[in-house]
Amino acid sequence: MKIKILGSGAWEGIPVPFCKCKICESAKKPDSKDNRTRPQISIESDEGQFLIEISPDIRIQSTKFNLPNISNYLISHQHFDHMYGLLELPAWIEFVLGQKPKLFCSKKTKEWLDQSFGHIPKDVIVVKPFEKFDLFGIKITPIPLYHMSGRDNDTKENELENTFGFLLEKNGKKVVYLADYYKLPNKSLELVKDSDIIIADGTYLFEESFPDKPEQNNLKSDPDHLHGKQILDFINGLNAKKVIFHSISHLTEKSHEELQKLLPKNMFISYDGMELEL
Repeated sequence: MKIKILGSGAWEGIPVPFCKCKICESAKKPDSKDNRTRPQISIESDEGQFLIEISPDIRIQSTKFNLPNISNYLISHQHFDHMYGLLELPAWIEFVLGQKPKLFCSKKTKEWLDQSFGHIPKDVIVVKPFEKFDLFGIKITPIPLYHMSGRDNDTKENELENTFGFLLEKNGKKVVYLADYYKLPNKSLELVKDSDIIIADGTYLFEESFPDKPEQNNLKSDPDHLHGKQILDFINGLNAKKVIFHSISHLTEKSHEELQKLLPKNMFISYDGMELEL
């Protein structure tokens, strides 16, 4: 199984619109690891290739990384940075792909796709929590996550069908993609423990060192994610061999290299183009 991080940035990407902080300035350099597009991951086996998420930057990512025509997508949830790249694809779907792409997602994500993207040809396949399916020889288990606090807080664990992570298994190896979350149900926690690789949300990593600025101060109260030390405490409890953090923001105003130095040896800040193989 080959894994490629096509987009490593948080919801704004880096550089952030109108921002002049040192990280956004650094991101202007062509070879800077601080230049980050929004979340998207390529998964490839000997039998085929699919993408996790449909990034709003898919136009840039597909050309930069010379992707083939890909017709299968796993979508974690309905937020802009995870699936609104679909708006870039209608002409490509009709005139190049020549078939409806298959989108695998939760029941609630399908409702949003039907409501907001009804004009785009697609086959939306609702996958259920913890029910495995196969894609190109890779066993995939949808893992429910608590992410949208206003909707999820009062939802029982066995009824959670909003935001999904995904457990990927092949040849005895386990890769887990955890999209955005503030908590995992107990059954999800047990499934993801002792994985070979966990790709986890890093939006508010090292929040304790955020500069005293309006954006940073306002976002410290975001209830839909873990924050600061909570992130590392949670990840340490999963006992993964390797951890990759996605959704990296400019909020710390620390460079890729500065962030990496703050992490333990088995944890890594992702960057656009990062490759992993199991």
